[in-house]
Amino acid sequence: MRYDCRPALRGVAVAIFTIMLAACAGGPEIVTNQDPSTDFSEFSTFGFVQQLGTDRGGSRSMLSARLMAATTRELESRGLQFVSNNPDLLVNFFSGLQTGFQAHNMPIVDMPVRNYGAWNGYRASFSADNITEGTLGVHVVHRRSNRLVWEGAARDRVTEAMQDNADETVNAVIATIFAEFPR
Repeated sequence: MRYDCRPALRGVAVAIFTIMLAACAGGPEIVTNQDPSTDFSEFSTFGFVQQLGTDRGGSRSMLSARLMAATTRELESRGLQFVSNNPDLLVNFFSGLQTGFQAHNMPIVDMPVRNYGAWNGYRASFSADNITEGTLGVHVVHRRSNRLVWEGAARDRVTEAMQDNADETVNAVIATIFAEFPR
């Protein structure tokens, strides 16, 4: 009697593919950096630069307004107070979108009658998706010295659901970035 291993191998391939998808859906990639010589306990107030990097054509963009509201919530929850005049810290935002392709190469298990080598019997299936990746950066500057003291950035694939729920998306990304803010 001959054992047919194709159903088991397909099950393993499906399990591996599911784990890879779950790992990719883990949220944005976050990077933060701070000036090690800065004592953040000295700061009690914050504000925003006059012309944010996310403003458009000299006007406050909807994205800027969402980012300001989410950042205000995060910094106030850490004991800082928003002020319009002469804050200790100034916050600025930067964003960008990049469109590209993501290729997928997934082996299809096909065990022929003749097996001449360890990898004989595998064919490749190729597909490509058009993707948009977004990056959001936050800079925190010590106003008096005009020195960058903290920065955070998030990068993730932008989906239709994120665009449809812009408020929730911005709130979640800003909260994730500021999770690393020293206080």
